[in-house]
Amino acid sequence: MSNLDSQRWAETEVIELIANLIASYSHHNELYNSIQVEIAAAMDKWEDTDALIEEWEWHYKKMSELLEERRNAMRLLKEMWVNVDEHMWCLVKHSIACYQFSQELLNTNMNNFDYMWLAERAYQYMYECISKFLWVELVTCARCLSDALKEKKPE
Repeated sequence: MSNLDSQRWAETEVIELIANLIASYSHHNELYNSIQVEIAAAMDKWEDTDALIEEWEWHYKKMSELLEERRNAMRLLKEMWVNVDEHMWCLVKHSIACYQFSQELLNTNMNNFDYMWLAERAYQYMYECISKFLWVELVTCARCLSDALKEKKPE
């Protein structure tokens, strides 16, 4: 069942899903690395590390799961279209990551014009890469994107 009247189309949602999977992976990776340092420090002091190792392993498992989910979401985006530019595959992934992390940066200070500029440039770059990947000129407004996708999607 699809909602053709939705302002945001499935491709738009998949792009946001990929961005958030990348962000979630990154946060788990930060904690994983932080705990690794704690484990080393505890071992130097001959302290018990069982609880730290358990948490460290849990983050590693989540990172593995999120990586596979991101890959599945990328495949889903690719499968939504008949023709895609295979050469753009990795650039799409990295451009979505740039977009996501620029949003994280902007969220630290919404009044910083440098952060706003970086976020806008990352947003434009992401849509440029996705446009080339899907062989369709996209615009950056979600509603306009949905309209463009509805008009251009091959049958």
